[in-house]
Amino acid sequence: MMQQGQQPTVGDTVTIVRRILARPGVVIEARPPVDSAIATLVSSPTLTREGDSVRIAYTVAVWTAGHSDLVLPGAVVVDQRGHVDTLPDSHVSLDVASVLPAAKPSGTIKPQAARPWLPRGDHSELPFLVLVPVALLLIVATHWQWRRRGPKPAESLRSAVPVPLTESRLHAWIAAGESRLALDHLDAMVRDRPDFADWRERVARARFAPGDESIGTVLALEGWARLVPAPP
Repeated sequence: MMQQGQQPTVGDTVTIVRRILARPGVVIEARPPVDSAIATLVSSPTLTREGDSVRIAYTVAVWTAGHSDLVLPGAVVVDQRGHVDTLPDSHVSLDVASVLPAAKPSGTIKPQAARPWLPRGDHSELPFLVLVPVALLLIVATHWQWRRRGPKPAESLRSAVPVPLTESRLHAWIAAGESRLALDHLDAMVRDRPDFADWRERVARARFAPGDESIGTVLALEGWARLVPAPP
């Protein structure tokens, strides 16, 4: 059975339906038509169970004008015991109308010239005209906000300058029990001097080792004396 509202023409798509008896549980494999000059499958055959039968729908595109006999190979049936059976082929009569003019022989009809490409859309400058003012407004707003806040103060751009260490400040820290603070300043001042390597090692041991304040005081006075020797 062929499903088509009216007589198809060359290139049309039609659906051919075939029903076969099949017990529940059997496997049906539908085979496509082999004569592609008459018709070709558009999609895989659709199988639907309807009671004790299976409905197979073939959606094909037809290519040969006039009356044709389309052969549908028999479906393959596999029962529950694994037995395989191939059903006989079925024949479908196709009446396909030609798309060529009927008054002229097909050999005298010349193909029409190719049509020009259709434009995808009209070119418009409207997006450009809309986006440019918006971009200019954003640039002006950003510049105005930057001018309103002003540049960063010079104080925030400079890194913190360490407090210079003097002899009076050193003794004041020692007197206040902050010999470790004095050691930190001295250690930063002599960090790149190889002649203070032994002193810095003793400072490192004293900094992380438990002890009284007198050790830090001794090391601070020793480091200052080596850094600023007394005049002869």
